[in-house]
Formats: sequence, structure tokens, C-alpha cells
Amino acid sequence: MTNKSQPIQLNCDFESVQSVFALNADQATQKLSKDSLDDYCRGAEFLSKIGQGDALAIIFLKVMPWVGEFYGDGSINKIVDFVYEKLVRTPNKASAETFLGSFIDVIEHTNKDQLDEYLNLIEYHVSKTTYSVHGIHDTHASPSLIALLTQMHILLEQLDYKGIYEWVDYGLRYFIEHPERQQEYFSLSTADSKAVFQRQRKGSLFVDVERSINLFQKALWGTDFMYAPYSPNFEKIEHFHPYLEDEVIRLPDIYEPYKGVSALKRYMALISHLMAHYNYTSKIVADNVSPQQRFFAEVFEDARVEYLAIKEYPGLKKLWLSLIPIVDEFDCDENNQSCLRHRAIMLTRALLDENHPYKNQIIIDFVVKFKTLMSSEESKTSDSLTLGLEFLIKTRSASDALANVYFDNTEVTYRDDNRSMWTFIEEFDEDDEIFQHEFQNDEEAEDLEVIPPHYYDEWDYIYESYKPDWAAVYERLHSRSNANKIDKILDKHSALVKQLKRVLDLLKPQNKRRLRYQEEGAELDLDIALRSVIEMKNGLQPDTRINVDFEHDSRSVSVLLLLDLSESLNDAIDNSERTILELSQEAVTLLAWAVEQLGDNFAIAGFNSNTRQQVMYYHIKGYSEHWDENVKSRLANLKAEYSTRMGAAIRHGSHYLNLQRSDKKLMLILTDGEPSDIDVSDSNSLIKDTHKAVQECQQLGMYPYCISLDKKADNYISDIFGSHYSVVDRIESLPHELPKLFLSLTK
Repeated sequence: MTNKSQPIQLNCDFESVQSVFALNADQATQKLSKDSLDDYCRGAEFLSKIGQGDALAIIFLKVMPWVGEFYGDGSINKIVDFVYEKLVRTPNKASAETFLGSFIDVIEHTNKDQLDEYLNLIEYHVSKTTYSVHGIHDTHASPSLIALLTQMHILLEQLDYKGIYEWVDYGLRYFIEHPERQQEYFSLSTADSKAVFQRQRKGSLFVDVERSINLFQKALWGTDFMYAPYSPNFEKIEHFHPYLEDEVIRLPDIYEPYKGVSALKRYMALISHLMAHYNYTSKIVADNVSPQQRFFAEVFEDARVEYLAIKEYPGLKKLWLSLIPIVDEFDCDENNQSCLRHRAIMLTRALLDENHPYKNQIIIDFVVKFKTLMSSEESKTSDSLTLGLEFLIKTRSASDALANVYFDNTEVTYRDDNRSMWTFIEEFDEDDEIFQHEFQNDEEAEDLEVIPPHYYDEWDYIYESYKPDWAAVYERLHSRSNANKIDKILDKHSALVKQLKRVLDLLKPQNKRRLRYQEEGAELDLDIALRSVIEMKNGLQPDTRINVDFEHDSRSVSVLLLLDLSESLNDAIDNSERTILELSQEAVTLLAWAVEQLGDNFAIAGFNSNTRQQVMYYHIKGYSEHWDENVKSRLANLKAEYSTRMGAAIRHGSHYLNLQRSDKKLMLILTDGEPSDIDVSDSNSLIKDTHKAVQECQQLGMYPYCISLDKKADNYISDIFGSHYSVVDRIESLPHELPKLFLSLTK
């Protein structure tokens, strides 16, 4: 027994242990109760005598004063017993040191009553991953326990225990018999591991609110920029702030509620800020501007674009102000701290909030200057730079250079990194035209980075659950060749074109709808015209909308033609030198011409895959494009290669089709075989996943329909599409059948 009034002693023959004990004895005496201090000494003595050398006792002595103080009496004994019974006496003895060291992070991210929960988690993992070759005794250590313990700080920081168990169970389910892959999974180094981890995090995932955000972007700003979510915890990227570049919005993949603001509204605030920059910011040269000068220029520019956006949409002011912190004016000690960020956040709040609490005269003066600038309605980005430079000169202090920077509550979480504001003049910039043209062939684009991939879940029919973010879909604009090839196809089928034209004329909308009160129109509206004459003679302002116009009631149909471009399309047709790809090209040409004549909203895309890590989605015709030379040149250059991971392609195609504003949304999938890929050995796996993707489309109100060129399709196609399919037995009839099938589906 130890006496806290006297120096504590340790019965141990290791000099290294005694020296570490001497360094930590005072700390232990101050932090631990008498009972815990006894346990501390006995535990160190025990661990130094169990044949594991001095390492366990040393790490124990370093960590346990804090652990025993945090968890209270009895906790040290409980940990020592766990180390001996569950680790040292098993093949997992090598992980005991890492286990003890993990408590430095564990006590930072758990409650005082959660020690048992943590120990149960480790025991669960050990029991599931420690295995035996002969099935009688545990003979091999867990291949992933040390990896799990190493990542414990991230797990406990971002997941609750339920989420950690879900993440662990997924790794056990798929990698229990693959030690190397199991170790990679629990090291959080694989895409699978990160994807499952992200699904368990606290907060709202962007994928769950993407549709709402996209509608919000369209409704307010009339834009349809793509999204590329990032995860700051895993991606080794320079910028952790959102940004808009090359019509792609880079934004966090998850948000938690913040200061009473929901995750959805935080995303709305972020998108609105980016759109404000897109509409009102112009680039200025940054080469001769210092970081501090840029910092304050950005404060004024953020406020300027938000001020302009608020004039158009006043409701944004309340949203943005709810996310801009209010700090105490005297929180920062200018004698001992750099107060740059403190001044900036006060200025940020004051520029938009007329009820701000600040009395600082310089801030008040610059708010007046800012309001004067905004009242002129001719403000520019360069004005923000001018104000930023002036503000820095007026408020500069010697303490600004101190390493101790005031950071508390100074971040505006929805704002971007302001890259849209600056341009840097560097040598050869003017000659860099790499992205100024459409690539003429694949070789030109091969070495260039495409936009970040979209990740889609894949259905696991064995476990009846999704594999999160399993398939990576990369988008690319299809390469081009000579568009004359498509014109020759139309000439070749001129008889069919004439026949289709007669049918199309009957299908075109014929009914007219009368539009009154038009400034310009086809006819004069006599009633309105007479009333305007009377008003004019009575000295009143006449209504100038005195015309009537007419418009046809249009078909409300959107179509996506999704082409399987896998290697098998290069096969020749029976008794012919022509390939399936060539016939598909002819059929798509005729169909595209027919849809264009009808005026329906349609797009053409192709897909193939080379494992789940590389599903390629080729844009051949976009919804906003007309049937012109560019589209024809892409269609003329179709190539068939790789495999057919159809489920991921359908999910990606449905993403774009679902954004169209039509009463009927038809997805036509043209394929010559069943879903397959080189990294999937179970032929049923991708069939079941594609069926799930079809169900997801139908639940969103879309109508997927398959045209199969596979004579063996009856063996599997109904399992995927139900009754929504046609099998073209005579492939050479495809150019005739495909347009007719489309017309029957869209009557």
C-alpha cells in the first residue's frame, strides 16, 4: 500500500522502467486517489514481470495518471486485467502497447462512464479477427487490431459507438478472410473504408440533400453547376474551403447543424455565396498584393457580392447573418496576440448587420464607406481591394506579426476560398490553351485530369444491403471525327426517313394555345386595343399589351438514350462484315433525327467500365444541344471497349434525366449483353444491382426501357427490367425497329 504523504516506490528491476516511473511519480501522486495510486504501482510492477520486456510498463506509467484521473477508481485495474487476459495471453500480445497508448486519444473523445463500452468494442474486434488455422485454438493474431487502434482518434471523434460498430461489421463482412485487405480497411486507407465511414458520420450527407440543393440553385440563380463533394478528413488537398471552378462546385460531403442552422440551410448559404461571386466578382491581379492585403480585400468582396445578392433576394440576409459569428470587441489582447482575424470578423459582421454591437470608430467609418460605395450601384471587385488596403493601413499593429493568432469564433463556415477573385500573372499563361478546344481524339485527352468522379452505391444481393460509394463514374465529352459519316447514314436510309417523317408529322402537337396581353404577337386583340384607345383619350396611360399570340401545346417528354459501348459491340453480325456497333450507330442516328423532328428534349450518352474504379460515362449529346455538326461528329466516332457495369451508368444517367422538367421521362438503354465486369466473378451480382438501379429510377418517376440485341437475353433480362424490354432477334433490323419503338413508347 502506498501513502500519498510519502514518495511512492516501484518494485521493478528494469532501470528504464524506474527512470520513467521517477519522471511520472509526481504527476501520478497529484492526479490519482490513494486507491488508484496503489493500482498504478501494482499495474506497472505486474506488466514488467509478465515476460514482455519493459515496453508495456513504460507506456503504462506514462498514460495511466491521466486515464485513472479521468475514469476514476477501479479503471486502472480494469485496463490491466484487459491487457493481460485479452491481449497478452492471446496471439495479440504485440498490440498491447498500441492499445495502452490509444488511451491518450480515447479519454479526449469519450465520457467518464464509457470505459466499458470502449473495452467491449476492442474485445469484439479481437474475438472476430483472431483466427486459427485448425479451428481449435486462436493461433494467429488479428491482422487489423493495430490498424484499428491507430485510427481510434478519428473514429471516436466523428462517430458514435453505433456508427463504429457498423463500420467494423462492414469490414468483417467483406474482408474477414483477406488479412491484407482487412488491414487496409481498418487503416482507413481504402475507398470502401472511407465510404462506409462517411455514411456513419454525424450530420447530413450532401448526397441526401443534393436534389434539394440543385433545385435551389436552379430556382434562384438559373444555373446547373455540377457538384464534387470532398472529405477534408481523408483527401490530401490544399484547400479545405469550398470553391467554384470550371463550372464544378467543390463542397464538403457532410455538414452538421451549426448554431441552430440545419445542414440543408448551411448548404444553401454556401451555394448562394458561390453564386453571388459567380455573378458579381471579376478577377483582379494578385501578384503585387500581400497576404494580409488580400485577406481584408476578400472581406470586403465577400460583403459586396452578398450585399448585391441580398438586394435581389432579401431572405438571404437572415440566412447569412445566422452563420456569421459575433465576437466581443475586447476579446483579443493586442499586446500579446495577433488580432487580424478578430478585426476581420468584426468588420465582416458590421458590413452586413446594421444592428452590430461594435463601437470601434474605424470599423464604423469603413461601414459608412462601404454603404456609400454600394449605394452608387457601380461597385467593382477592384473597389474591394481599395477598401481592404485602406482598412489594413488604418488598423495595422505591430502585434499583427505575432505567432499567437486570435482564432476563436472567427471563421465564416459557408464562405469559399475566393479563388474567383484573383488572377496571377505568370510566364506562359497567355499561351496555355489546353482547355480551349474539344479534343479530337482520345490520345489528346488521355493525360488530362477529368472532373472528379461521382461515386454510386452498388447493391449486394447476398447481404441485401448497399456497398457505399462502390462504383466511380467518370464523365467525359466523347471524342469527335467526321460528321459526314452520319449524313451518309441518313442518305442510306432515305426511304425509312421519309416514312418516319409522315408518322412524325402526325405526332407533332397541333393544338394552339392563345396568349393574350402580348407586346408583340400574331394578331391584334380588339377588346384590349379599344380599351387602350379609350384610356388614352381620357388622359390615362394606355395598356400597350394589345396583341394576341399563339403557341402549340408541346409534348412534355424528356429522353435519355444510354448506349452500351462495351467490347462485345465489335463482334461481327452473322454472315456479314458489319459489326453490332455500326448497326447501333445507324439506329441511334435515325432515332436522334426523329426525336429532333418531334422537338422532344433528349440526350445521348454511352458507357463502359474497367472495374468498379473506372466506369466511363461519355456525353454524346446534351439536353441543351441541338442535332448539329458537333453532336454528329461525336456520334460518328463511337468506339467499343471494356465491360458493361450497367447499374452505375443507369444511376448516373438518371441523375441528369431527373433534373429535366417534363411530364414523362424515358430512359432507353441499348445493349448487346448482360451486365458484367472483370472484377466481378458472380454473374448474378451485377444483374441484381442493375435491377436495383432500375427500381431506383422508377421510384423517381422515370421510365427505364431496355432494347437488347442479345439472343440469350431471355435468360436474364426480365430479372432486370420486368416487362419493360424488347429483344431484337434480327440485329440487322435495328435501324428500322428502334425509331418505331421510341414512337410507340412516347405517343
